[in-house]
Amino acid sequence: MMKKILLLAGIVSLAACTNDPEETFSQGGGSSAGVKVIYDAEGAVEGQLIVKFRPSAADSLAAALASASATRAGFATADELLAAVGVDGIRPLFGSDPRFEERHRAFGLHQWYVVTFDESLPLREMVGELSHDGRIEVLEYARCPRLKNRFPARPLRSAAAAATRASMPMNDPLLPAQWHYDNTGYQVLVTQAGADVNLFDAWKKNQGSSDIVVAVIDQAVQYTHPDLQANIWVNPNPTKGDQHGYNFVNNTAELDWSYADREEYQGRIYYSNADHGTHVAGTIAAVNDNDRGVCGIAGGRNGAGGVKIMSCQIFGDPDKRSYPTEDAFRYAADNGALICQCSYGYSYSTGSENEMETMRQWFMNSSEKAAIDYFIANAGKNDPDSPIEGGVVIFAAGNDGNLFGDVSEYPASYEAVVSVAAMGSDFLPAYYTCYNDEVDITAPGGDLYNSSLGTDNGGVLSTILSDPSVTYYDDERRQGLTDSNVYGYMQGTSMACPHVSGVAALGLSYLSQLGYRMTADAYKKLLLESVHPIDSYLTGTKYYDEGRQKILLDEYKGKMGAGYLDANLLLENIKVAFGEKTPPRVTARIANRLLKTDTPTSSVALADYFTDDAVSQYDAVANDESVVRVNVSDGILRMLPKKVGQARVTVSARGFEGTVVSQSFYVTVRSQSNSADGWL
Repeated sequence: MMKKILLLAGIVSLAACTNDPEETFSQGGGSSAGVKVIYDAEGAVEGQLIVKFRPSAADSLAAALASASATRAGFATADELLAAVGVDGIRPLFGSDPRFEERHRAFGLHQWYVVTFDESLPLREMVGELSHDGRIEVLEYARCPRLKNRFPARPLRSAAAAATRASMPMNDPLLPAQWHYDNTGYQVLVTQAGADVNLFDAWKKNQGSSDIVVAVIDQAVQYTHPDLQANIWVNPNPTKGDQHGYNFVNNTAELDWSYADREEYQGRIYYSNADHGTHVAGTIAAVNDNDRGVCGIAGGRNGAGGVKIMSCQIFGDPDKRSYPTEDAFRYAADNGALICQCSYGYSYSTGSENEMETMRQWFMNSSEKAAIDYFIANAGKNDPDSPIEGGVVIFAAGNDGNLFGDVSEYPASYEAVVSVAAMGSDFLPAYYTCYNDEVDITAPGGDLYNSSLGTDNGGVLSTILSDPSVTYYDDERRQGLTDSNVYGYMQGTSMACPHVSGVAALGLSYLSQLGYRMTADAYKKLLLESVHPIDSYLTGTKYYDEGRQKILLDEYKGKMGAGYLDANLLLENIKVAFGEKTPPRVTARIANRLLKTDTPTSSVALADYFTDDAVSQYDAVANDESVVRVNVSDGILRMLPKKVGQARVTVSARGFEGTVVSQSFYVTVRSQSNSADGWL
């Protein structure tokens, strides 16, 4: 076996004869050749290594692999040599595209290769031998990604379908149940009005544009789903039959959602269908206003005009060989996507500081970081009609917060991406969400423990698989597909992440509508500023699992990002960024109020007195709080009388660009004992 390993090292040398200088790396490896070895064989994919060659060595190897008849030093072609030592092959990690060859080389994508070999060969010994070859820069143990969501979809039962509610902005019958878009405070058992992404106000400005493409890097998206089909990307330049995306698991154009995931939990084996990618896609771009099912955040109107979903499949049948997934980012950038939606990560066992640092060191030197950096730098760059130059990558923060505390996962914690934590329908962190200093933003991810009795409505409602050829593992669909059970609830930062991706896509659609263009960095900054503070909700204890478990909310302060996302605020901030300021206006005079000392809190809806869609924040103050105390929450002014007297209350409405308008009125507090209903 060792002879085979040594021969493999010799073959690599023959295929890459160069005089590149040696390079020393500060971490890992430790070989005399200065080769960087990242991560560890423990938990790595057997029979596979990712290798980054030095530039001229990569060129020599590419030439050898491209020549079917060429020989080197009297040997056969490189492929045959590798096969002779039990190596299945060596191939580029990243795909080629003649349109973008120059920028591929500029980012060093041509230097990365995948070596596959007999799984019986020990990984550490393979790496040990190859690490002495100075023509290699990096040896990376390949890792399998995992979905951030551990919770199977809960298909919607017909009895749990939402009742139609008047004045819905779209005619999709399940929209009232999507509290995460517009939370009125009574759709879910445990809820607070306003714990949502404020989508209905945003829809007054834009509903999505078919010019915007979002790459869903996940399980395959069911592009035949009747509530997604109109918003699925169609490749204008298919080179491998890749009509709607690509299957990076099996290196084929055929997207596959027919398999089931197998997971062991507390000694039992569970199977769940491949609903995850389709659910994520539905939150972003389920078809709107088509009198069917649910809505997507940027799903268009009248059954058309929504953003397009590109399916980049990186999860598949666990019994089939898995290919590395990094090329999905290259494919997305080269084919017109502006946003990468990523609800996946990697397994870890303890959440210790040492394990987190190992993960960070792996990622910062990895082929995956190179791929993400390529997307961020190059998406939209060659399209003069693109609303941004560069791309935005959005990752779910992870679902192990209740197990490991404030651990940092990668790639989600990489500063160049947007890391998303999850809240429930009550502004509180979902019990499972990861939280840490690297989280950028919070969005609704659902919390099934908030659900009304007998339902799962505390989760996020979206599309799930509707293919009759699939073998289903839940009772609802096993008995046959209906109009209801092809939609379902899921929870997780996996579900929070597409809320941010969907709102980001809606914002890009609005940028396009206004004819503006900005850099990806500037747009990402605008997105992360379009939030409301969440720390004020993080006090006390949250109980879940019928009170058997708890999380201490103070531990989450400062670790849920800048706040919770507001879609309408993003669209307003876009207008402000380009000088289109909309200051708040007083539309009616707040009348003076007469209260009694034993009156319960009196409320005033401030939207009745100001132009509400131009207001980012309300404030109120009383000049004498011994007479009346005031506070504002969710646009409602509340007044609590304290003693007989009179006080002046001033309400201020702040516009999105910072302009403030104010008005005052008087509150007179009388004693209950006065006759004539309190009047003297």
